[in-house]
Amino acid sequence: MHDTQQVLADNDEETKIKLRLCLTHDLLMELLSFGDNMKVIEPRSLADQVKQAHENAFRQYE
Repeated sequence: MHDTQQVLADNDEETKIKLRLCLTHDLLMELLSFGDNMKVIEPRSLADQVKQAHENAFRQYE
């Protein structure tokens, strides 16, 4: 995904990577493109942004 990518785990249960980059709108959009197939662990602020975006999308269908 990025030049700074480090694979922390890659097995049948998960693929966990570490990236070192700036938090931008483009990054948020890229992460959201994975839908429910990924989870942001850190930083908490980015995890909160992803969560909020998914909640906003869900509310459009209530």
